Amino acid sequence: MTLNLLERFAFEQSLYHPWVFRHIIRPQLYKRNGNEPEAVHESVLEMMGRQDVIETLKRNQRLFEVPEELTVGVNDRRIIPFGTAGGLDKNGDGLVALSYVAGFQEPGTVVVPERPGNKRPRVAVDNKVEDAWNAQGFPSKGLPYFFEKVKSFRRVTGRRPTVYVNICGLPLSEQNALEVAMQEMQQLLVTLNPYVNGFVWNPFSPNTAALTRLRTPQIFRENAELMRKHAPNKLLLVKIGPYNEDERQQAFSLINGFMEGGGHGVVAVNTRMFPKEQIPVANWGYPTGGRSGRFLHDYRIRAVRDVRQEFQEAVISATGGIYDGDDAYETFRAGATMLGGYTPYIFRGLGLLPQIERRVAQRLRQDGYQNLEQLQSEARKGAKLVV
Repeated sequence: MTLNLLERFAFEQSLYHPWVFRHIIRPQLYKRNGNEPEAVHESVLEMMGRQDVIETLKRNQRLFEVPEELTVGVNDRRIIPFGTAGGLDKNGDGLVALSYVAGFQEPGTVVVPERPGNKRPRVAVDNKVEDAWNAQGFPSKGLPYFFEKVKSFRRVTGRRPTVYVNICGLPLSEQNALEVAMQEMQQLLVTLNPYVNGFVWNPFSPNTAALTRLRTPQIFRENAELMRKHAPNKLLLVKIGPYNEDERQQAFSLINGFMEGGGHGVVAVNTRMFPKEQIPVANWGYPTGGRSGRFLHDYRIRAVRDVRQEFQEAVISATGGIYDGDDAYETFRAGATMLGGYTPYIFRGLGLLPQIERRVAQRLRQDGYQNLEQLQSEARKGAKLVV
């Protein structure tokens, strides 16, 4: 199935004008999919695999290019620090299409066995505040499926596009749970290492209860050591959850364990868990749900500043409701290395990305910086002064 002429025109226009996606394309997608957010997301990923959509993005890829002053060095690789966040493309179905848009991609979370995830409905959106809720519980087509996708992706695109795959071994068994989780982590690392530029370990899904077994400083250190052993030259990050001030010490004991084990930094932050009674869906299929979007702004900024203060040289990939260039700039100034996005793009479309990039460039010029790395250097120096 391909897009008709009108659909192709609207999609191309949405890359330049996000309001086209927000007010025309998105309502039509919801109408076609029974007003079911997860079905909408699945249909969009299916579209991203179509050749006509890929060709449209390829034809317009110049829109997503940035001047040299907006690029940064990450683990001996020069990248555009505006990309996708975990969860947007769980199984690698959009790898090729998104390579013409994103400076880096974070597909996943990839797990070893195929998993259906939690009972539906498990995804909801709040259009007024542009937040999303999910309790998907790591649904995945499994490692073999993603492996074929990433292999095919590299055959098509070569080594240029940057991919930091989001992975996790799952301690689901009653016996030897942690041993099984580590074995799965090793399998993920060994299998995917030749095809990716780095790994993001995700032990912080709020809707997968078994992951609480992984949240100790020792396990964080052991996972980092395992990642370092099997991917010694790749970027190694851990995804952390949002925390309040009274949860800060616990969060940083985990991060410190990961860094001591050889990790390079963090992805901040994941969704924040709430009970089902606070979720705007009557028949929600799980006891809790993670909230993401604008709501995460304060949590994101807090985590970025805290990590930068405690670990001055850490790589920090910031995510959580970055809807505009001013928020993006504030996040870089707080200490972020790069920015990932998911929820903003499901509300505004991919055309939001160049708008954010242009505004960050404008703010850099206004504040007298020659490039983004100069701003980031000042953030690191400021963190040292605070310490």
